[in-house]
Amino acid sequence: MDVFAELTERGDRIAVYFHYDRVIKDKVKDVPGARFVQKSTTNSTPHWTLPLDLLSARILRKQFGDGLVLGDAVKAWGRAAVQQERKLQSMAALDDFDLSKLKVTKKLPALAEQFLSHRAYQRADIKFLASTNALNLNEPRLGKTIEIIAALHEADLEKGPHLVVAPQKACESIWKMEWERWTKIPAFVWNGEITNGERRETLRDIERLLSGGKPFVLATTADMIRRGLPDGLEMAIQWNSFTIDEFHKTGLPEVKNRFPKKAANIHAERKYAMSGTPMGGKPIKLWGALNWLEPNRYTSKWRWAGQWLTISEGYQNHKVIGGIKKGLEDEFYKALAPHVVRRLRVEVLPELPPKQPVDVWCTMTTKQAAQYKEFARAAEIRIDEYHLSATSILAEYTRLKQFANARCEVEVFGVDEETGAVDMKVKPTFDSGKLPYLMERLAEAGIDPDEPEGTSQAIVASQFAEVVNMAYDYLTSKGIPCIKVTGKVKRADSARAQRTFKADADHEGLRVMCMTTTLGVAITLDNVETVHMLDETWNPDDQEQLSDRAINTTRNHQVTVFTYRSRGTVEEYIADVTAEKAEINREILDRRRKKFRAAMKAA
Repeated sequence: MDVFAELTERGDRIAVYFHYDRVIKDKVKDVPGARFVQKSTTNSTPHWTLPLDLLSARILRKQFGDGLVLGDAVKAWGRAAVQQERKLQSMAALDDFDLSKLKVTKKLPALAEQFLSHRAYQRADIKFLASTNALNLNEPRLGKTIEIIAALHEADLEKGPHLVVAPQKACESIWKMEWERWTKIPAFVWNGEITNGERRETLRDIERLLSGGKPFVLATTADMIRRGLPDGLEMAIQWNSFTIDEFHKTGLPEVKNRFPKKAANIHAERKYAMSGTPMGGKPIKLWGALNWLEPNRYTSKWRWAGQWLTISEGYQNHKVIGGIKKGLEDEFYKALAPHVVRRLRVEVLPELPPKQPVDVWCTMTTKQAAQYKEFARAAEIRIDEYHLSATSILAEYTRLKQFANARCEVEVFGVDEETGAVDMKVKPTFDSGKLPYLMERLAEAGIDPDEPEGTSQAIVASQFAEVVNMAYDYLTSKGIPCIKVTGKVKRADSARAQRTFKADADHEGLRVMCMTTTLGVAITLDNVETVHMLDETWNPDDQEQLSDRAINTTRNHQVTVFTYRSRGTVEEYIADVTAEKAEINREILDRRRKKFRAAMKAA
């Protein structure tokens, strides 16, 4: 016998025993997460232990082949784990499920009739989601919220308390509305804009429901979880479900963030994490969600990264986690599949025309170009002389992005002598090479001050609130009726602006909504036909989320997305970075997924 493997006495790891041999030791040690257990009073034989998961077991089998002998307990665990994995993988590959076999059809007949009866993919998703903790990664506008509500009813978990963490604007406009639309379960909102009177009333209502054993939904934000909910709402409740919407924006992927630590201490029978854009070109961002869903299985970020991802040394010897190791792409998605549903609009709603991306390369004005070059040279000098950190370099690039948008009025408050960081305020002016191009594209779309009778609508967006304000002022000065929403707008004002823009296009002539890019969550503007990105964030998913707000799955219309970039600026580099990240997203979440699903159907 070369190597013997069995479950540990506690049954939480795989114990590996062998007569000392350096080659064998090195092979066992190569399994990510391997630990050496020394001889002690309670342990007479030194040995190694491995994480209790199928990946570790498979690596061990690959290392030793027939030289590996398994004990009865680890055999039984392995058979059960493989059976469950195959069941979930098979369910994850379904395109449809018999509607008559879903319990939710009788529990929520209106929802079944209006959606499930003609959306095969949702029937399949609900069956899968009802079976396990999972990531719902369907593209925006495909009904993720409805799937979660239906899955909880399918799993017989509806009769209890449900916790939802979502962006502030989504708490009321999506989660409260959808729960109360399809069910008789009351939903409460607990966010940063709740008044003291609303707090007292909400607590009183929830205490009454809890004492009577009645179900309810509490929709709150990641920030409120970080601060700590009242004791009666947090630790004392055994939640039937805990759903995190747009988890990529909550800090869940970041282990040092307070939110994942607080969320880990909230107990729930079923957990769901949702995002149509979960990775941002960085597969490691999935680990935080997996760790939250299955903390006993996904125990170490670096162990998981070592299994699947490239790791290199970056600035000041910091470890940099990259993409999937070459050759492991298919295995990576296969391992991910038991936790994931993922659909693209083009797959499940092929009748809808895809978004049409258009790159608009702009020439800066003479004064704008001169100012950009001046500040670009200054930034280069600061980077060289002060050996700026990666964070400070990113700050320099971010400032250059503002100058690439327009010539700016600049107010400098000082320079840090140690770090070289510049404290300054910039205000963009109308002296911008992008604005004439914007006016041309708007006119082509039928938004022209000389033709006030038009009905076409558009979104004009920027990462920067100052640029949004500038664009709003400029378009208004040109006679184009606009409305503006930035992150500083209160919930009620934002909702009112959205309603006004959607409902009053014909009455008030509103043609353009100017908004910050990151508000592309929890807002629906499906009368829009063109989206104009005046700049890009470093994460392609931000732009994707915003442009998806214009998609209406019940209306066959073409949405064109214009991205404006200034030639000879940092925006050329950002375009390359975001394109590379978007390609990683497509490779892992979509191409490998399609290959996996085809293989499962052929098996």
